[in-house]
Amino acid sequence: MRRSLTFEAARTLSVRVGLFAALAVTLAAQRAPATGVRAVADSKQLHDILISPASDALFDASAANPPADENGWTAARNQALLLAEAGNLLMLGSRVRDNGNWMKMSRALVDAAALAVAAAEKKDAKGLESAADAITVACMECHRPYRDRGRQMGAPR
Repeated sequence: MRRSLTFEAARTLSVRVGLFAALAVTLAAQRAPATGVRAVADSKQLHDILISPASDALFDASAANPPADENGWTAARNQALLLAEAGNLLMLGSRVRDNGNWMKMSRALVDAAALAVAAAEKKDAKGLESAADAITVACMECHRPYRDRGRQMGAPR
């Protein structure tokens, strides 16, 4: 004798199967080995070891004394690359403060540093100076809400 499920019984069974599947996926995800990015340095440490030294080097190179030789331009490019990648690191893992302004401002740092990379590769002193200005703006815009709690960057605490 063949029994057919009523619509209501079929729907109830579907819901139960769906819930069971969701539970199984959740449990499997909790047991899965951790893979991918594991942030070790926090955002302040990234500033101390990467962002501040790289931006300072770029500001020095973009001032009235641009790089004078190939080695100087290569060093400027490398510092710009470090700064751009540090901006990317700010958008990963536990460093992310929020998915709105933090991500937008971190991306602005990456974009400004990429301008410096391009200028250094072209040995363009004016372009490097313009990129340094964009880096300054990116830093100020992020520091004001996140680090300085509304104060102007560099203002006394």
